[in-house]
Amino acid sequence: MKRTLGIAFLLTCLCLSGLALAKETPKSRKSARKAPKKKVELTVPVDVGVGPTFNHFFGPLGDDQLLHYGLKFEVTAIITREIIHKNQKRIPAKYRKQALKMDEFRMSPFWWLPDSVFLSPKLNHTGVYGVTFRPLALGLTLLNTSVLRFSVSAGAVLTYAYIHSDRFQHADSMHFLRPGVDARAEVTLSFSETFLLSFGWDSYFYLPQAVDQPGKGILDSAGLDNSLWHNGQGFVLLHFRFPYSTTL
Repeated sequence: MKRTLGIAFLLTCLCLSGLALAKETPKSRKSARKAPKKKVELTVPVDVGVGPTFNHFFGPLGDDQLLHYGLKFEVTAIITREIIHKNQKRIPAKYRKQALKMDEFRMSPFWWLPDSVFLSPKLNHTGVYGVTFRPLALGLTLLNTSVLRFSVSAGAVLTYAYIHSDRFQHADSMHFLRPGVDARAEVTLSFSETFLLSFGWDSYFYLPQAVDQPGKGILDSAGLDNSLWHNGQGFVLLHFRFPYSTTL
């Protein structure tokens, strides 16, 4: 595990080493045992995905309205096998053999971007507006061909939602704020090098928060009955890829 994490870190550094070289002082360069390596241009594919979500909140919200809607986002930098092989001399020898076995390495550089947003007006009796962040996640690709990719991942999430409903008896609205974890499965279909489509399912599990229970707010704990603790999300994303070049 430590070796794999080390490889991932070093591959990430391929994209950032140019910044480190730029900050290097003349004194440190003179004291270096070896002369700095010649700068090379590195081009990395960046994948931007966006599409609709279909959310089902287990409990009283789901009983009132089956689905609530929103948008999902993905921004990923992809270090492919070709990039790894082309820059293998820049990877330390003790990690090089393991790195060359990798098909690709993906990273999300903008951890602060929302994972998804809720934009669901009151169609029946309940409306939901909010945002979910996924600052930390680990994934695994189980199948990867030229046209199809199947991957799974799990992460830490934080969700805020403003919920208003005609069915609430003790208040007109509530604020939901909870940390949680999620588990995601995603199938990606490649139509060209620059356009892809993916679909999948994401289950978000939260510390339960009471729904329409007098005297209980954001900071109060709750059981599974009459609470919000699970959001099941189906999604479809359109992916657009474009090259990003940097000099290392």
